[in-house]
Amino acid sequence: MDSTTIAIIVGIVALFLFLFIARRMFRMAIKLVLVGVIVLALLATGVFGWWQGWFDGSSTRGARPTPTQRAPSR
Repeated sequence: MDSTTIAIIVGIVALFLFLFIARRMFRMAIKLVLVGVIVLALLATGVFGWWQGWFDGSSTRGARPTPTQRAPSR
């Protein structure tokens, strides 16, 4: 075997090793992006809710007024 053949074999093995590692890193990157999108969506929803006053304990928004008692008509 001459040095050119050995270099080609080593290059092919290195290429397959690189592609194997790159594929695993790409899958991990996709998962991290999805987690990041979910976290940012939750954060944006929290900020929007805070801005709208969803977390105010004293808010009476949506509460019905108490009915008043009427005197019976005669």
